[in-house]
Amino acid sequence: MKGTTTQDRLWTGSFLRICLVNLFIFVNFHALLPTFPFFVTYLGGDAVTIGLATALFSIASIVSRPFVGWLIDTRGRYAILVLGLIGMTLIPMGYFVSAGIATAVILRTAHGVFHAASSNASSTWVTDIIPHKRMGEGLGMYGLSMAISTAVAPALGLAVMNAWGFRPLFAIAALTALAALLTGMGIRSRNYAVSDAPLRIRELFEPMSLPAAVTQFFFMMAYGVVEVYVAIYATSCRLPGGGIYFIFIALATVATRILLGRAVDRYGEARLVYTGNAAIVIGILLLVFAHNVPCYLLSALLLGYSFGAIQPLLTDDGDARRSTRTARGGKLHVFRGFRLRYCVGRLPGRRTGEATGL
Repeated sequence: MKGTTTQDRLWTGSFLRICLVNLFIFVNFHALLPTFPFFVTYLGGDAVTIGLATALFSIASIVSRPFVGWLIDTRGRYAILVLGLIGMTLIPMGYFVSAGIATAVILRTAHGVFHAASSNASSTWVTDIIPHKRMGEGLGMYGLSMAISTAVAPALGLAVMNAWGFRPLFAIAALTALAALLTGMGIRSRNYAVSDAPLRIRELFEPMSLPAAVTQFFFMMAYGVVEVYVAIYATSCRLPGGGIYFIFIALATVATRILLGRAVDRYGEARLVYTGNAAIVIGILLLVFAHNVPCYLLSALLLGYSFGAIQPLLTDDGDARRSTRTARGGKLHVFRGFRLRYCVGRLPGRRTGEATGL
């Protein structure tokens, strides 16, 4: 009985460390997400160059993930995590010496590859650390690190940039990646098998995880449009700033994952999937048609509940459906669906915004 209890422990040192690693990875990512366009403008770039830099970061992250996944399986989670975090530490320092726009865009593209390596290694490793019986709860808690980063890091990045400029901003981004590296090196849980399978292109894709990936893509495309344009929309409608909206999203996401994580493991996923999808539809409709503060904040709470309920379930589902011979397939499909929101979700949003004058 005692052995079973030990095996089912969630809050171990390794779990806490991998959660901190994920937090630092996404602070590095989210702090630069709203600020890098200003850096491109500072170097003399225009809107096209900004879009190119953003797209290349996302495309590099998406395209590299299948090959990163093979390396994770054959070289181990630890090795790829360390490699990715070393790159994420060095790249922001490279922005310091960017001689021009071309160098900055090339470095940003490489940043996408290293981000893919570190985030995918971390997200694969955490499923090895979490006890199977507590997978839903564990992934919900792990996902809190991303929710906290989403709420805090963009505002932090903008505040540092406005107060002290780009060099301190890039230094902070490098330091957060270094903190992730040092934290990750202390993880002692290495209970995973390393494969010796050769690289085969057809094995980089896991058909069983496609439903979760497609659902993730459409869900995050809707969420991505709101994420990018809610601040401009709020200003045009004289509503509280986008920062307030994201704080309410983060609060609802945190509450959802804390309160409902164990319920998923006990009662199943269907109820949360249905209510989560309904919540994002109602939340967006409130945002569009009800231009008052209570409905605006209620919309944020509904989107936060939806994100907190659905995103970890889709990650868990992609992992559960993967083939037993590989750790990469299911997870990579789901994360490509997540990452594509930055490429695809912004395009219709941008066209719609231009058409409506936002």
